[in-house]
Amino acid sequence: MDNFREFKKANYGKKVCAFVEGGVVYFDPDSLKEVVGAGNMMYDEYLDTQIRSLGKYRSGFEACYFNFPMGFKGQIEKMTKNTVCFKRVFIEGMYADGTMFDGKEEHVWMSKSGFESFQVGDCVEFFAEIYRYVKTGNGKLIDYSLRNPEGIKKIANYKLPSDDDLVKQEVKQIICETCFLSEQCNKVFCMRSLKNRRT
Repeated sequence: MDNFREFKKANYGKKVCAFVEGGVVYFDPDSLKEVVGAGNMMYDEYLDTQIRSLGKYRSGFEACYFNFPMGFKGQIEKMTKNTVCFKRVFIEGMYADGTMFDGKEEHVWMSKSGFESFQVGDCVEFFAEIYRYVKTGNGKLIDYSLRNPEGIKKIANYKLPSDDDLVKQEVKQIICETCFLSEQCNKVFCMRSLKNRRT
């Protein structure tokens, strides 16, 4: 980020969360306590690590962290003694204004707790808590992941959206956001479709 020194100096120690290009920077010193694996990290290192992490973390989970996660779906790809890996996790969430959003994240590892009765290849849906943690694979970065799953149920894999489905949803969202009738639309029934039927 350009001019990070000035940006850091202006917000240093403040209880603010700054939305910048590539993500979010938490300046509140207390927010460091919420990051799993950051127990020995000093405040300045915390800020520098967040800057390095911009644009490199799971933005789908970040969207849920700041809004309302509605649920997750995925297919189990690997299982170890203590962990489970999902080939892909599909995200269903809701923004503060009530607008729904979808997303996906690839190769998501979670604790095996709650998934013991399932096996590789199973598709499941569940709810989980989003949390921040220190990732140390190639230098320290801060990322988002899932923990404490609840309501885990096995589902048929046809219930998992395809890449094409997700692209269509993104296109639909862009169309809806730019539609001249968006302020009158309830996001359930398309106002443009209703208008076209009447003409």
